[in-house]
Amino acid sequence: MIYLDNSATTMPSEASLEKMREALSVSYGNAGSVHAMGNAANKLLSEARNAVGLSLGIRRPQDGQVIFTAGGSEANNLAIFGSIDAKDRSGGGKVFITDSEHPSVWECAARLESRGFDVYRVPTVGGAIDLEFLKKNCDRTTVLASFMLVNNETGALYDFPAAAAIVREHAPKAFIHCDAVQGYLKTKFTLKSLGADAVSVSGHKINAPKGVGALAVTAEVIRAKRLVPVILGGGQESGFRSGTENVPAIAAFGVAATEGMKAFGERAEKLSALRRRLEAELGDAVRINRPPNGLDCIANLTLPNIKSETMLNYLSGEGICISAGSACSARGKGVSRALLAFGITEREADCSVRVSIGHLNTENEIVTFADALKNGIGRLAKIEK
Repeated sequence: MIYLDNSATTMPSEASLEKMREALSVSYGNAGSVHAMGNAANKLLSEARNAVGLSLGIRRPQDGQVIFTAGGSEANNLAIFGSIDAKDRSGGGKVFITDSEHPSVWECAARLESRGFDVYRVPTVGGAIDLEFLKKNCDRTTVLASFMLVNNETGALYDFPAAAAIVREHAPKAFIHCDAVQGYLKTKFTLKSLGADAVSVSGHKINAPKGVGALAVTAEVIRAKRLVPVILGGGQESGFRSGTENVPAIAAFGVAATEGMKAFGERAEKLSALRRRLEAELGDAVRINRPPNGLDCIANLTLPNIKSETMLNYLSGEGICISAGSACSARGKGVSRALLAFGITEREADCSVRVSIGHLNTENEIVTFADALKNGIGRLAKIEK
């Protein structure tokens, strides 16, 4: 099996699995309990919080705080609804997102729209945030801006710091959030360097298990009470996310974050080399929808008049796993919003696939995939006509 769908999820590392096993079988207490077993679980929780915090530039309490969630989608919901509900927003206001956001931000914005907020969807043609659109429309009535850092379908690296600076200038009181799930530990950034009030990340994108994520928030957000919980209960995670913490997954997340930091340069070099080999092997067999500022790990390919679903089924039969876009919406109907926002036609979007490379992939796998794709094009083109 050749797995090239790492933007959907990654295989947990051995070290993260070992830490998870420790938390499940040795330190299995409730982190909220005050006895020895609870203290052992709480220690794992603290270690993971420190590790994830360090990966986001949080070294001291004055740098910010990490709030663990059940994943990136929950972290996005907490940032959006938690910041809106923290203040009296009964009068509505402007909300900015991009026109290519992940569903967990897009649907939140739609909910806010139904509540009377004016939602602006900033164009991202060619894989770049339209900063002029933002300058023209952002003003002091803006209450929230939530932009992704890396697009999960095209790999486009958006200029989030520039967008955040514009919002900060025109709407000083607006809450600024970054969905950094796809960019986490694949491009260098910190909470401070982005200029965000809050940043969402996820464990299963960096070789940790599924079901764990985090929202990193600045100390100023905590001090000024600019965030309230969306899940109420026992007051875990300093009151920002109730529910017994998933210590095994969180502990594994911390280990994966540490591994990702230490191996960042090595992994980046490998991904760059694999991307170059992929493009060389594919040649002109497909069109590569590569934005000017794109990550090497995500390649969006438009096939010559072959529907993506047809190609996915063919490659799956060859033991190769890729996708047609975001795994969070792949089983739904309709053409990808992100690809239409990028600037390609509906027909082209319906004939596009996503290849997402991980540091565990090899050159032989890339060559095998490219050969299978080209063979598939030769066979399926006759059927699709």
